[in-house]
Amino acid sequence: MMNVRKSAFLSIMNDLCLKVEFFVRGNSRIFFSCFISSQSPIYMLRVFFITTLLLSGTLSFNTSADDVERITKWLEEGQERFHEIYDHELTREQQISELIRFYSTRHLGITYVGGLLEEPPVETLVITLQGSDCVLFVEHAMAMTMTTMQGSTDFEQFASNLALFRYGDGIIDGYASRLHYFSDWLRTNASFSRIRILFQYDELPSLSNVHFMSSNRESYRQLAESDSLFARIGQREQELNSYSGLRFIPQDDIPNFETQLKTGDILSFVTTIDGLDISHTAIVKREGDSVGFWHASTTGSVIEDPKTIYEYTRDRRNVKGIIVARPLF
Repeated sequence: MMNVRKSAFLSIMNDLCLKVEFFVRGNSRIFFSCFISSQSPIYMLRVFFITTLLLSGTLSFNTSADDVERITKWLEEGQERFHEIYDHELTREQQISELIRFYSTRHLGITYVGGLLEEPPVETLVITLQGSDCVLFVEHAMAMTMTTMQGSTDFEQFASNLALFRYGDGIIDGYASRLHYFSDWLRTNASFSRIRILFQYDELPSLSNVHFMSSNRESYRQLAESDSLFARIGQREQELNSYSGLRFIPQDDIPNFETQLKTGDILSFVTTIDGLDISHTAIVKREGDSVGFWHASTTGSVIEDPKTIYEYTRDRRNVKGIIVARPLF
């Protein structure tokens, strides 16, 4: 267990710096070159706030020394890969896509282990390569890519980014502060401009209301043991249901959208299970006209699935469509 301190105010400033970086790097190759060389004012501002973030407030994360070493090595290799693709003058979107491909393939073979985030008795930032599930796999790939795009190979920077994806504002305030429903994960990260949710057309169907966690209290140890947590989760469900529903692509319509999907897109499988929104997540892998995906498969480990997205949804009785989001960092 390692402990890092972090404040709410500086978390907001951290996100502001990310937005400034996004604007500068997205609009000026010269500024971006300076950022990568670690000499720009934006880079120095970022370093200042990240350093302060790691010394103030409270962010606890749970990982092993071996995993810290392994992730740091991946980040170093990812930075090398970034410089390779940067020399090819790819667009920012293409750079992100290639880095997500790089980190997704690094996770191949990691054993599927369900419920990893539920294990700590106190809510902490779980970071592990000893097992994975569908959400951990997606979050790791996104946070690693964001870290590389920030010009960093630092594990603590990765941990900070991971907390942003998992908790929205990066602040861990107990079990209920985590983004449990993946539609909440999508909405919240979109609100911080980390991702963009695609294909939100009026003619597409909307997600149904969520209530799975409150309706299955006994299945969640934390909810079964705490009336206050149970109440907070129920309140969050009501908040989510008050929003206009996210649109999804129905199973039979997926082939009509596949040409617009790109490597690195976040794939969410919409379920028919009552009260639940999304039952599985993955990362799109495109090779020419073939559109597949990487995911932490419940059948064993993180894999490149042999089926296309349409074939996978067609063969799952409890999947009725997909939602697609594109990383923006």
